[in-house]
This record gives sequence, C-alpha cells and structure tokens, in this order.
Amino acid sequence: MKLRTALRQFFLATIGVIGTMMTFAISAAAHTSGADVFAANCVVCHQSDGQGVQGDYPALAGTVGDYVHSRAGRAYLVQVVSFGMSGAISSQGADYNGVMQPWPQLSDAEIAAVLNYILTDFNAKLLPAGFKRYTAAEVRHLRGTPLSFDQVRAKRETIVKPLAASAMKAH
Repeated sequence: MKLRTALRQFFLATIGVIGTMMTFAISAAAHTSGADVFAANCVVCHQSDGQGVQGDYPALAGTVGDYVHSRAGRAYLVQVVSFGMSGAISSQGADYNGVMQPWPQLSDAEIAAVLNYILTDFNAKLLPAGFKRYTAAEVRHLRGTPLSFDQVRAKRETIVKPLAASAMKAH
C-alpha cells in the first residue's frame, strides 16, 4: 500500500511539474519579442538593420511603414510573412526577382510581434498618426485564407502602385 501511495504521489508530482513547464513554455512563447523573432528568422536576408541586400533582398527599413496606411496594406504584410511571395518586384528604385519564403510555423503572436518590431523600429517616421499595433487576433484573421506566391505579389502591386503615384505627386 505504501508503494502504491508513493507511486501515486510521484505521478501527481510529475504531472504538476509537466504542467508548470508547459505553462512557462506557453508564457514564454506569448511574450516572444519581435526583435527575437526578427533575429531568428528575418535577419539572414533583410539584415539586422532592415536594410536588406541590394539586388537580392529588399530593405524593410524606411519602406513598409507606408503600407499600413491602408487595410489592404496591413493585410499584405501579414500575408507576405505567412504565405511568402516570388517574382519580380521593385523597391526603392531597385529590382528584385527572388523568393520570400513563407513562415507558416510562426504563431499569430510571433507574426504580430515581428511586424510591430519592423514597423516601429525601422519605419517609425512613416507610420500613420494613431498607428495601431498588430494583434494576434488580427493576424489570425488576416492569414485565414491561404494565398499563393503569385496572389501575394499581385496584392503587393495593388498597394505599391498608389504609393508610387502619391510619391510622384509630392515631388
């Protein structure tokens, strides 16, 4: 009987430890910083300062902040991270013809965190007044319908063309 009681206590203690460990893991994942997500996933191509590699990987700094002035632009940023994109694009006068890999393994919270980091750290001057940070719920909604690489690139074009026209009028 003592052995059975000891085994039962050991079993319950083990379950308690596992539950605590899972709680800490979930809590840590929920509080992952955008800078950490960027360093672990984006920096190889887009560089630590968000400047990219001329001709290979476009800059994120000083560019994508304009996108969040529209709902379509906000959606596009979530979709390009979630579903990837390929094909020819132009950014800041340079041409690129590569692949942005999809990141489906990132959680909604991680995508929200990394986009908020890119926007607030590399694009603060471009953000609209009253900029609303992404939330995990918004990301979950915006990545609800999977898109192909070509569909994501087409969405980008519908956002970039009006921005380019607006920039031309300003000069």
